[in-house]
Amino acid sequence: MPQIINTNIASLNAQRNLESSQNAQSQALQRLSSGLRINGAKDDAAGLAISNRIDAQVRGLNVANRNAGDGVSLAQTAEGALNSITTSLQRVRELALQSANGSNTDLERSSLQEEVEQLKAEIQSISEKTNFNGQSLLDGSFQDTGFQTGANVGDRIDVSINETTVDTLGAAATAGVTSNNSKTALTAEQTIAAGDLTINGAAISAPVGSNDDTSFALQGSSAISKAAAINAETDLTGVTATANPNTVEGTTIAAGVIGTGVDAETVAINGVDIELQLAEVEAETALTAVADTINTKSDLTGVTASVVETSTGFRVDLTSEDGRNITVDTTTGGAEDFGLVDDGTDGTAVTFIGDVTLTSDDGSDINVGSNTQNIDNFGFEKGTYSGNKAALVGDNGNDGTRAALQAGDLTLNNVSVGATKAGDDTASSTLSSSSGIALAAAINRVSDQSGVSATVNENRVYSGDVTVTGTDFDISINGTQITGAMGADLATNLTTTIDAINAKSGLTGVTAEALDNNQYTLVAEDGRNIELTVATAGDSGFTTDENYVAGVTLEAAGEFSVGTLTGNNERAGFNAVGSFGGSESGTLLKDVDISTLEGAEEAITAIDNAINQVASEQAKLGAIQNRFESTISNNSVSSENLSAANSRIRDADFAAETAALSKSQVLQQAGISVLSQANARPQQVLSLLQ
Repeated sequence: MPQIINTNIASLNAQRNLESSQNAQSQALQRLSSGLRINGAKDDAAGLAISNRIDAQVRGLNVANRNAGDGVSLAQTAEGALNSITTSLQRVRELALQSANGSNTDLERSSLQEEVEQLKAEIQSISEKTNFNGQSLLDGSFQDTGFQTGANVGDRIDVSINETTVDTLGAAATAGVTSNNSKTALTAEQTIAAGDLTINGAAISAPVGSNDDTSFALQGSSAISKAAAINAETDLTGVTATANPNTVEGTTIAAGVIGTGVDAETVAINGVDIELQLAEVEAETALTAVADTINTKSDLTGVTASVVETSTGFRVDLTSEDGRNITVDTTTGGAEDFGLVDDGTDGTAVTFIGDVTLTSDDGSDINVGSNTQNIDNFGFEKGTYSGNKAALVGDNGNDGTRAALQAGDLTLNNVSVGATKAGDDTASSTLSSSSGIALAAAINRVSDQSGVSATVNENRVYSGDVTVTGTDFDISINGTQITGAMGADLATNLTTTIDAINAKSGLTGVTAEALDNNQYTLVAEDGRNIELTVATAGDSGFTTDENYVAGVTLEAAGEFSVGTLTGNNERAGFNAVGSFGGSESGTLLKDVDISTLEGAEEAITAIDNAINQVASEQAKLGAIQNRFESTISNNSVSSENLSAANSRIRDADFAAETAALSKSQVLQQAGISVLSQANARPQQVLSLLQ
């Protein structure tokens, strides 16, 4: 072994080991003094990243718990105020019951009403002044307010508190919808079959004329017979139908003196002949005489007449309060001179049918549909209606029935919807300005003003029968050619057609689904137009070129109206105009007046409604409190478990670290001793020079 002086290998080795033991000792001292296994990224880079994320989650959960605690406090504040309102309502009810007693005089009832007014004022004051951190809670403004109750985006609870002022309490929200065939003029019975109308999934039978013993003609089409058919299924549907008063508006006659007068003419109303004379006098006076003459036969006709002033003159309206049909026979001529009916002409017998209102017996939603798609003669539009929300489903169309919407073609809650724009639909290959996508965009542009929003329905197109002639097909869907070789087996041809269409769905946006009757349906889930071009029909089930357009569904809070300024509402896929959705029944709390016996009796119902409304709101707030508290509990458990996981990653194990410290201390002492000896080794080489 060579003996050298310039390089002391043993010393270098001892120095390296000593440095290692010093580092180990420093690390152990750092971990023991900080209590952390990871004091920097060098200790465990991946562990530090995981630990930091867990720490952020734990901190977020702790903040979320404080937020949820604020939510509990807010709900408790609102509930406490509602308790005070309930106490006042109970007192109002006591006063109403006292006033309803026949032993009280009007003077005593007036005194009771004075206390009611004070209680109503207190209820209003509570509703207006109850707030939490400056936010009003009971005036209806606290809607969809979010509480961040989790550590991540979207972990929130939205809270809404309904208005509980005297302007809203008392009247009960009721699910309802009214048919839209009021003033429909008929000369023959409507064709209505079982299943044309479904309510909450139950098929309604065809109306039977024998259920209407009041109408003179077309009893099978009357509102009375339709209501009877619907009510026959009330046990299944939970819905009751009511025939509304039937009113027919006459033709407006310009104000001023009528020039020539008319000889006496006989007009039959509901089969009763009435001789009418239009005198040469001012229009209102003349028409009043006509109405008075008609009313002399009201006991026989079931119809009353009234004179209505319009912006351009006066007209005579006919009304049947029980909803019976109104048949006007003008075969003798001259009816337009009397302004009786707008839709009738001389020499014509015409029957006007009324409309029907559906009401949910327990306040739940009403779903209106059809098994046959022939719902029009029943007068209803497909959709779901409730006391708080309504949804009206528009029909799909094709390029022959659905043109681009123009401004004024559709109004919602009296707000005119603007024209559709082709640029709103980037999915449809043709007629994009007529598409359901463009229609929904046009409606949603004014949703802030109308309160009605629109979503696009699926566009579904049903094929004809797939055949087995063995003729290949060549069609195009949304500009993409699709071909198929057909055989002599029906099932194979159906599968071949569907597979060929679905193979190109990535290009067309359209898929095919098999039906049970050797047919299939084309589906565009996003509502884009389906342009179908048939070069060779073959056995495909489609024979003609068409461009199919999706309908849209309208949604609003409560009742909303559909109308038109141009008469072209069919461009929007809604075949009728009218009001759709919920309604209210009962007396509002602000209108409660127990100063009369009748008012006291009405007040009891209104107050019961108000108490139920407040109780419902309290129950909702109680549920919200429970949800917040459940969230706090869940967050606490998560925080605990995450903290435990973080501890296992980041905290120092004192037993292991003290052992490591002891080891490093011994190695340090040994290293210093060995280094001293290693440094002395070169001196031993000097003995060779002596």
